[in-house]
Amino acid sequence: MLLRVASGDARAFEQLFYTWHHKIGAYVLGWTKSLLVAEEIVQDVFLKIWLNRETLHTIEKFENYLFILARNHTFNHLRKTALERVKQREWATHFESDQEPAPAALSEEFLPVVELAIQQLPPQQQKVYILKRQQGMKYDEIAAQLGISPETARKHLAAALRNITQYVQAHKRVVLLVLTTPLIIS
Repeated sequence: MLLRVASGDARAFEQLFYTWHHKIGAYVLGWTKSLLVAEEIVQDVFLKIWLNRETLHTIEKFENYLFILARNHTFNHLRKTALERVKQREWATHFESDQEPAPAALSEEFLPVVELAIQQLPPQQQKVYILKRQQGMKYDEIAAQLGISPETARKHLAAALRNITQYVQAHKRVVLLVLTTPLIIS
């Protein structure tokens, strides 16, 4: 069957898929605990087999090869998911705290989404946020420039940070696109 698949026989590939997809799916499901993710990984595994079908004749133990391929795809997915969670936590920590801005690399990753969120802020919150976070001014300096008290400046910044966080949470798909970095391990 592998030789037929290697020569481009789509029916043989279909037979190969139906022979193995449940076993591979159960194996992957054991790691991911998600049926949807397991199905996606199984599809990716078999897509890779089809795309590299010319090399199938060199594989001595196909079952071992298949399970190793599934394991590698699964681990790549789990690494990618863990990395996304870490980046989301870093983002949340950065915007929910009133600390200094995060490192430049972190800020650059979020810049497009944050810029959209800043544009949505009420004018006073927007001014305070820009003066504090982007220009590095102190609350006393912001208060003097805007004619408000330092405490009011703090409250405006806190409200701005809440609004930015809510905006980004409402646009999670955009954030996930920004955060996603492909991990390629063969």
